[in-house]
Amino acid sequence: MKDVVPRLLALAPRALTPLLGAMAAAASLSFAAASAGGLAQSFAEVLALVSMLLSLTAAAYCLLVLSTPSALRSLLRALPPEPNDAGAARSEVPAEFARYFSPQVSRVLAERGASALLPAKREVTVVFADLSGFTRYSEVASAEDTVATLTHYLDELVRVAHVHDGTIDKFMGDEIMVLFGTPLPQDDHAARAVACARDMQVVVGLLSEERARRRLPTLGLTVGVNSGECVVGNVGGESRVQFSAIGDAINVAKRIQGLAARGDIVVGEDTILLAGMPTEGLEEHFVKGRGKSVRMRRIASAEGPSPVA
Repeated sequence: MKDVVPRLLALAPRALTPLLGAMAAAASLSFAAASAGGLAQSFAEVLALVSMLLSLTAAAYCLLVLSTPSALRSLLRALPPEPNDAGAARSEVPAEFARYFSPQVSRVLAERGASALLPAKREVTVVFADLSGFTRYSEVASAEDTVATLTHYLDELVRVAHVHDGTIDKFMGDEIMVLFGTPLPQDDHAARAVACARDMQVVVGLLSEERARRRLPTLGLTVGVNSGECVVGNVGGESRVQFSAIGDAINVAKRIQGLAARGDIVVGEDTILLAGMPTEGLEEHFVKGRGKSVRMRRIASAEGPSPVA
């Protein structure tokens, strides 16, 4: 409570207002009493009476208001909280940042302000991860079990994304979209995205093993990863704004994720080149919305996933 004295000083104008009003009322009553007595008392007697009533009023005010712990606490709560210093205010992370950005990115964004989220063109890597088998599970499970299972899996996927400093773009039912290289630049965004995809597969595998031991239905994961230049930043209308990415690279990532089987990670050629991965075994597929084929490679989480913190 080292800030109590400054806060009490800030409270002084508010506390003195009713006190001065009470003292003025006491003075008026004193002069009224003196006048009613036909001014029989001497000036000294009237002055003494006024002083006595003012003193009693001030003492009663202090006893009943300022000295009452509950009243004092109420008055202190009415004051706005003050940070210990300007740095503490800048380092405070808004709650909405923590839901989308990793703790490290959130702290930087809190210091830079909203300007860091303005739309801009940037090379990024996107990860689409979709829970395989969830639709069939939701058809037979209760609403409570459906939500609990989905929340359990998605919470772990978000944790893995934040470990690699990924940014949660959106949830689409049982699918999650994660961005790398934004809102803060990352020179190794492609490598981070691939490592994140591998760890996501590992974590989902561990969750499914645990559920199988408890004789619960298990889910799998299909993942698509792709890189390219996109417009990233806060987009939307006046009523709703969301941090997101827009561009052909996003569409391709979603399409190649649709080509993945349960347990697969399909990585676009641009991501493979940026991450310095081997280019052997590239496949070519035509995907919806593209006039030419897309080159990609399938990798497995067993190819050396990085540890999950």
